[in-house]
Amino acid sequence: MSKELSIIELERLADFYILDVIDIIDDKVEFVKPASPIHGLHPEDVSVNDFVAIAQFGKIIKNYQKIKNLTQKI
Repeated sequence: MSKELSIIELERLADFYILDVIDIIDDKVEFVKPASPIHGLHPEDVSVNDFVAIAQFGKIIKNYQKIKNLTQKI
């Protein structure tokens, strides 16, 4: 049984993994699962607040990358 995610949940996942929502919902995007966690954290070692902070930082990085791409086009 699969659960459909809301756009808010998709945006949170995208922020956490520093992706765009389209990368998550596009069937043609291929992901390579790393042998160990990229961020070096294990779920049992971090709190919900830690995950929220990581997602917020990911959002900052994505916004920076978007701004950088836009300024390079000018």
